[in-house]
Amino acid sequence: MEKWQDPKVIAIWITIIVVLIFTIILFVVKIMHAGYKRMTEANLREAQTQLEHQKMLMETSLQVQEKERGRIAADLHDSLIGKLTLIRMKSQIGAALPEIESLLGESITEARRISHDLTPPLLEFSRAEELIGQVLHPWKEKFTLDFYSDIRVTADLSPDIKIQLLRVVQELLTNIIKHAGATEVKVTFRHTERCIALSVTDNGRGFDTGQLKKGLGLNSLELRMQYLNAKYRVKSVIGKGTTTIIAATI
Repeated sequence: MEKWQDPKVIAIWITIIVVLIFTIILFVVKIMHAGYKRMTEANLREAQTQLEHQKMLMETSLQVQEKERGRIAADLHDSLIGKLTLIRMKSQIGAALPEIESLLGESITEARRISHDLTPPLLEFSRAEELIGQVLHPWKEKFTLDFYSDIRVTADLSPDIKIQLLRVVQELLTNIIKHAGATEVKVTFRHTERCIALSVTDNGRGFDTGQLKKGLGLNSLELRMQYLNAKYRVKSVIGKGTTTIIAATI
């Protein structure tokens, strides 16, 4: 009988093969377990990051709401109530009727402005480009402003989307006033069947986007981007201005 036909030799080889197969299986299982563990840890880290991000956006939302309430309260107290108090004083001292009527007209204009800031009139019945134009109009006193709209659909946006767009425009212009020192601003709005896009460009001092920090304004902007299911990008060159581009699929 050949040596390889010896049952003992066959048993040894079978044992070696079984041990080898078991070792390979154990090695593969360990690799899969390590990979699964790394994937699970990565998913947990991503979930934790998203949770922290959502928490930050929620805090930002509350801060924005409080900031807006404070601004409205200041407008009412410093502007409208001040004018009404002055009218009362003028009336008590017997001021001329034309003077009182003039002050009443200013008060009505101020009340209309505050109301417009809260919710633009005819929001549901005015098209988005018309509302953006209305928001931009008062800013023409601050700098040269060019507004261009490219509308390729007949259907209008929903009131919720329109109000978010208006708030985005207001926040971007406020940031330009506060930080950019710009003299010229160009706003472009495009509405097609598939998407809406908004770009705001200024000729201000610009900044290093690599050092960009998310303050309340940018966090608020990102919050609105989530609501619109949109993406945004900020491009800036020091000394050559800044462009913010927003795009959303509809």
